[in-house]
Amino acid sequence: MKIHSLLPACIALASTFAVVHAQAHEPGAHVHGVAELRIVIDGPQLQISLESPLDNLLGFEHVPRTDVQRTTVRQMARTLRDTASVFTPTAAAHCHVTTVRLASSAALGESIETTPADGDGHADLDADFSWTCDAPQALTGVDIDLMRHFPGLRRLKVQVAAPSGQRALDLLPGRRSVAW
Repeated sequence: MKIHSLLPACIALASTFAVVHAQAHEPGAHVHGVAELRIVIDGPQLQISLESPLDNLLGFEHVPRTDVQRTTVRQMARTLRDTASVFTPTAAAHCHVTTVRLASSAALGESIETTPADGDGHADLDADFSWTCDAPQALTGVDIDLMRHFPGLRRLKVQVAAPSGQRALDLLPGRRSVAW
């Protein structure tokens, strides 16, 4: 499929993501146990964005105050940077990680970029993961293992923009595959 034929779908999805992102930052939208995951496939590129309250991943939402909390932050960062432990694209697509970016309004250290706080007292983690796939036509899905690593995460609200179209679904514990 040509890139220009995906342009209208990508523009529509970008608009949808902008609305969802704006709604997620409205007061009251920060829900513990729930995170948002956006998956975009554009030619050989696979991009996954995660937005989650820190409480889902760490059990707290502030700058780490104790050695135990600092260790928890290090483990979270290590787990998310080990993309193969949390995301498994279709093996036949031969995807390799090109970028992992972690950011939070809480100053967490561990090479996690600090972003401006939104002032509501709740801190999120924003993570972006990118892959380049050698056989993108074989990319038909991804298995997501976040809930196994982070038991505070009980629901993933997933949005997908793929050559086959757009869709939304929820992943709950025990369900980890997203196909398109």
